[in-house]
Amino acid sequence: MPALTRTRLYREFLTPTLHRRFTQAAEVNLLLSYLTAIIIGEKSSILWSWFPLGPAGIRTLLLFLSPLLVFVLRVAQLHFGTRSTVSPFHTFKEFFYRRDVLETSFCYVFSALLFSEVYIWSISREANLNWVLQGRSSERQRLNERPIYLRSLYLGLALVQTAIHLWFDYDKIRGSADKVHHGSSAEEPAQKATTPIDRLKVKFPKLLQRIGIISSVAAITGPIIYSLTVRKVAWRTSLACARFLRWDIPATAELSIIPPYHITLLARSLLSGFCLLLLWQGSNVAFSAYVAQEPIKRGQPLTQESNDPNGSLLNGLKSRKSLVKTFSFWELAQISKNYPSRRVSILKDIDRSGGPTWSQISSECLKMIQGVTTRISEHNNPSAGQQASIQPGQLQSLPRMGIPPKEEPVFLKSPPPSSKRELVEEKVGSFARSYGNNASPANGNPIVQNSKYYLEQARIKLLTQEQQEAISPAHIQSTFKTYLIRFLHVPYIGYPFRQTFARRIRSIAFGQPFSQVVTIVNAIDTLTNMATASIKEDDYGKVAKDVPSILRTFAMAYRSLEGLTSSLQPHWTDVEFEEGQRQVEDVQVTLAALRYGLAELVKDFGGFAGEIGLEEKDMRAARAIAGPQMEMIEK
Repeated sequence: MPALTRTRLYREFLTPTLHRRFTQAAEVNLLLSYLTAIIIGEKSSILWSWFPLGPAGIRTLLLFLSPLLVFVLRVAQLHFGTRSTVSPFHTFKEFFYRRDVLETSFCYVFSALLFSEVYIWSISREANLNWVLQGRSSERQRLNERPIYLRSLYLGLALVQTAIHLWFDYDKIRGSADKVHHGSSAEEPAQKATTPIDRLKVKFPKLLQRIGIISSVAAITGPIIYSLTVRKVAWRTSLACARFLRWDIPATAELSIIPPYHITLLARSLLSGFCLLLLWQGSNVAFSAYVAQEPIKRGQPLTQESNDPNGSLLNGLKSRKSLVKTFSFWELAQISKNYPSRRVSILKDIDRSGGPTWSQISSECLKMIQGVTTRISEHNNPSAGQQASIQPGQLQSLPRMGIPPKEEPVFLKSPPPSSKRELVEEKVGSFARSYGNNASPANGNPIVQNSKYYLEQARIKLLTQEQQEAISPAHIQSTFKTYLIRFLHVPYIGYPFRQTFARRIRSIAFGQPFSQVVTIVNAIDTLTNMATASIKEDDYGKVAKDVPSILRTFAMAYRSLEGLTSSLQPHWTDVEFEEGQRQVEDVQVTLAALRYGLAELVKDFGGFAGEIGLEEKDMRAARAIAGPQMEMIEK
């Protein structure tokens, strides 16, 4: 009997695909490193300044190490979806103390140090960027401050790039959630996705403009910031390194009064800073462009090469890894739309552990869509969600550490003390009770009542009516809130503290810590495409039995999401809110997918709704939601 073959895990197909795309993106970055090597190299020989099998090639390989660190960082922190936080300040509190921030800072700082050494090694001697300046025969060597300034500038750029990377969330893969052209007929093909090269051609002009601005600002403000902040620290650190390497440099060498700012040094800082930023920004853009491709290999889904394609796909759909789950749902949406043979294989695969393949797929898709309704319901009724989380049963309390309470009736008079210890306890207890009762103003403590009376009389006689209103708690709170709102209106400064409507509705509806809108829309598209295609391809009628639950789930999710959009009140910190801002992009994409799905289900299954278990009220609700969409489909 032949041995049973193991179904390959989905990540066994995804990981090689990501490695392949990593390599393709690295090729783009290798080209950028080669151009940078030509720019910063010596120009004494026309041939050797660009010939790859020479100094230019060596510089290219050494420079390539800098953006390679950025690639490693991107792989480690790769994720889909925006951060689900209500404000930039909340994002800072939520993510600043995570390991990701330290990893990002380390990678950019170490990359800057590698670039600085390669650049200083590659530059000509006329640039005067050696570590040590040779004095006269009677003088000792001294440190050269020019390379110290350049290294400090590169480290400053590394910190700036770290802040840009974290602020704009470069680790996010911007996969398109709107894979189906909602609003067209089902037979109309979706718009052809652009290639990574096309994306790079579109992004690089703006990228070069942004890099030019940052490098120019750094070259202009760098000397000022260096002189006022880090000059002494950088000099002492470099001096300590020189002494550690046993260079013949005086331990008491002092800084020169005039910093070594020369026009040639500033020009080199501008050019080299531009090249360093080009390597960093170019590596990020290339990585995102290649990784954000559809899960397709040689025109077929990733799992097509598996010994059990449907089993591998189910493994990805049920994975706990967010990246694996997102790619598997993305592939499933592509299969349901563009690969009829795989659709048929899913519908015919009924003899599988855990149930038919279609049943398991529809269950996972419905879970994703129902998650939207559940999260919105928990937001609207937080107490109900907390009560539901409490499991019935006896609560396990902590072990008792003290004397158990007395079990006698508490309202009966205590028996007289029979020992000196009990007598002392009774006296102390009665004294404490009498002191506590007398200390309460409600029991007529004369000291407290008199104090309150005199303070009230002093307030009335010494302060005017306007002054009394000014020190009232309500007026103080109102004044404080007024100043807060003015602060929130300040551009760039108040923005991080605003809880905008778009951020709040995304955090409520699409999950945390990252939005799941891409996976949710792909789940909706999958159920829509599979249901419409099952009319011709489902020989066993499995899909038709699930159409009522699919339609009800779509309608419930649509009503919940639309109700949240219309009923959610803007936060008081959202000082620039307008009613037009209720149309949040992610929400509108999800609503469009739900409308399109309901319209398709009503159009294809409305004629025999009773046979498959659809009630009239469900059909009316679906038609009411998909009314305009159905008119577009019929046209």
